[in-house]
Amino acid sequence: MKRNVGRVDALARVAGGIAIAVFALLVATGTLTVPVVSAVGLGIAGAVLIVEGATRRCLLYRALGIDRCPVE
Repeated sequence: MKRNVGRVDALARVAGGIAIAVFALLVATGTLTVPVVSAVGLGIAGAVLIVEGATRRCLLYRALGIDRCPVE
């Protein structure tokens, strides 16, 4: 699968994924309490964003036919 995520979008995904993963860790350890939101769900969402940003490939973009990656 070819890249379909641009550089700025990829950096934003990695930064957001790290922030969500840290938040999930804080919820899992009991430092923060969040009703309704599960630490596992947050951890998965953070991991997905980090992987998408690192590989610069997004399955949702592919399904929708979006290509935000400039010609390399």
